Amino acid sequence: MRRILTVILCFASLTLLLSSCSSSRKLSGYVPFTRDLKQKLEKENIDLKQVQFYVDQKLILNRNLGDQKVVVSSGVVKLENGKYINEVIIPSLTPGLCDNVDGDRLMINFEKGNNDLAFGPGSGYSYNQYVLYGTEWKNGTALVTYDSNKYRARCGDCSDVASATLVIKKSVLDKMERKSRTLKGRTVGK
Repeated sequence: MRRILTVILCFASLTLLLSSCSSSRKLSGYVPFTRDLKQKLEKENIDLKQVQFYVDQKLILNRNLGDQKVVVSSGVVKLENGKYINEVIIPSLTPGLCDNVDGDRLMINFEKGNNDLAFGPGSGYSYNQYVLYGTEWKNGTALVTYDSNKYRARCGDCSDVASATLVIKKSVLDKMERKSRTLKGRTVGK
């Protein structure tokens, strides 16, 4: 009996370890976009509109359409408890472009149109990282403006949408940091 329990515990531990490794492996080629990185890019005169951004978490945006005429420009319309719900899903590592920079705030667009989501420096533990901005925070969700409408944003794979951060590919960062040259030096008389 003890041996069976030990085998079950080992199997459960191995499963947990492998699942945590697979999610970290998925993001291993990416680094968080931070205040420091933004300043570095600005110092090098790199236009943030030319940088490919990604969101590290699955985002789900919901909007209650109520009894309105149902016309959806993006996302999915669901009937939930007799009400129409417009749902927009942004999968993890969806590429996005910066449409506008307003101080520290970046307006990231994941599809064409008036569909920007605001990201900026967080607070507390995420002070340096660029996280999703919203209002009326409630139970790990926030109100965001998307496609000129108010949506309730939640995280698909985490408990709090405030942990959704912008990331860039590590190879892009490596290429930017490899700007170097080797000097041969100078000698007297030559």
